[in-house]
Amino acid sequence: MNWYIFFVKTGDELCVKDWLNKTFDRETLYSIVPKRIVPEKKNGKLLYVEKNLFPSYIFVKTVMDFSTYYLIKRNSKIIKMLNYLNKEDLTCHRTISAHNKQSAVPATAKEELYFKKIPEEEMSIILKLLNQEEEINFSKVYTIESKVYVESGPLKGLEGIIKKINKHTRRAKVLVSLMGDQRIIELGIELIEPVGSKELIM
Repeated sequence: MNWYIFFVKTGDELCVKDWLNKTFDRETLYSIVPKRIVPEKKNGKLLYVEKNLFPSYIFVKTVMDFSTYYLIKRNSKIIKMLNYLNKEDLTCHRTISAHNKQSAVPATAKEELYFKKIPEEEMSIILKLLNQEEEINFSKVYTIESKVYVESGPLKGLEGIIKKINKHTRRAKVLVSLMGDQRIIELGIELIEPVGSKELIM
């Protein structure tokens, strides 16, 4: 089973997720909508708000073939599959079909050429950040001589993807890759003072 991305109408992510999880059993298909908890100031008060990590995206883990694809597409709130049937896949499919018309290559193997899965190394980072509720919670962060350290939380061990810390908004700008594209996402952090140091978070 591999991970794929479907683009849905904004605001309908959870509705589509629930529909998918009711339509398919978990062994056949599993879907998630990654979320993040971030601090926001409203009317002078600090609130903790849940937001979609990638708005309009729903992540689906399954063995993708045309039968599964068209069953998923029956939901009118699903707009398209990300990178479905791009030119490179189509060319590759035609080349293989031309050379294997009489071969014993399974139909599903040919069908897979039409569907662009999320690379494992990219999906593993996203899954590592998520908790059991499919949320990215706060990480405890401090700096020493401009170097960022994570004491605990989902970013622990992933310091290399942190690009900037903002102490005023209490957010970290994090660089992740998704389907070959690099994206900056903002995650909530708790700023702490390092043990044995009087240096303030910059």
